Amino acid sequence: MKRPILLALLLVSISSLAQEKTTVDNIQQFTNFLESTLKNRIVNPETTKEFYQRSWVYWSENKLDYNLHPEKYNTAIALYYQNQQKFKKNDSIKIDRFEKDIENFRRFDNRNTLAKNPVLFVGSSSIVYWETSKSFPEFPIINRGFGGASLPEIMHYYDDIIKIHSPSILVVYCDIDIENGKSPDVSVTNFKELVNRVKQDFPEIQIIILSMKPTLIDDFLGKDVRKNKTIVNKQLLEYCNAEKNLHFVDITNLMLKPDGSLRSDIFLSDGLHMNSLVYALWNPIIRKKLVSLTKQK
Repeated sequence: MKRPILLALLLVSISSLAQEKTTVDNIQQFTNFLESTLKNRIVNPETTKEFYQRSWVYWSENKLDYNLHPEKYNTAIALYYQNQQKFKKNDSIKIDRFEKDIENFRRFDNRNTLAKNPVLFVGSSSIVYWETSKSFPEFPIINRGFGGASLPEIMHYYDDIIKIHSPSILVVYCDIDIENGKSPDVSVTNFKELVNRVKQDFPEIQIIILSMKPTLIDDFLGKDVRKNKTIVNKQLLEYCNAEKNLHFVDITNLMLKPDGSLRSDIFLSDGLHMNSLVYALWNPIIRKKLVSLTKQK
């Protein structure tokens, strides 16, 4: 089932949204707004914009409390999901929307001598923000994360970001398909398509698939986003265990408190992207895996 929110909409600055609405609703005001919108508003561009902007100002202000006390928001979140279904948005993506990023890679590659048989990191923003060369200086690292890339977009630019580098180890992170509302089956199929293409070109390559991370705004992206990430992680673990030279690395548990709740201190203010603390958690487990794969050669 398609989700009504494009991930791109969620990356709009909350400050710019707040300029149109300077006060933040309390929970009763927001609930009343959702009830009224659901029952009385005709769907058009103006009412759709109002629903998403007012909702995201509210959720952004309350995301930390929501993650600590979700039961307080049961009524509001249920109404929010109903409104999402009413005010659907086109969640299709333009496959070449990150062409400028890829062109920058092409220019850099044409002007520089790059590592041969590198450890290649590809994926969405979690890869983009990862200072991989600094984190793993003992390895020949190339980072080709771009934008909020989905797996179809990675496949679209496969020759530019993967094949050209002839990697010895490929590290993949991508949760955008699920965050954009695709089903677990679609996401896992996309991973398998990528793996099959890489293995066809590089039969001896080692491939590391990183688990999908939870975020503070998963529930605001869509009703089943957190659940579907968990489902995908389980299926990817089973898939990797059944395949030669394919490795699943769980980075999710590192982001949780002892009671199982999600740490809030590892995220930037948007509740979606991560700060340096999370990479400090990830680096040791990734280094350990890279060392073990290098020793196998």
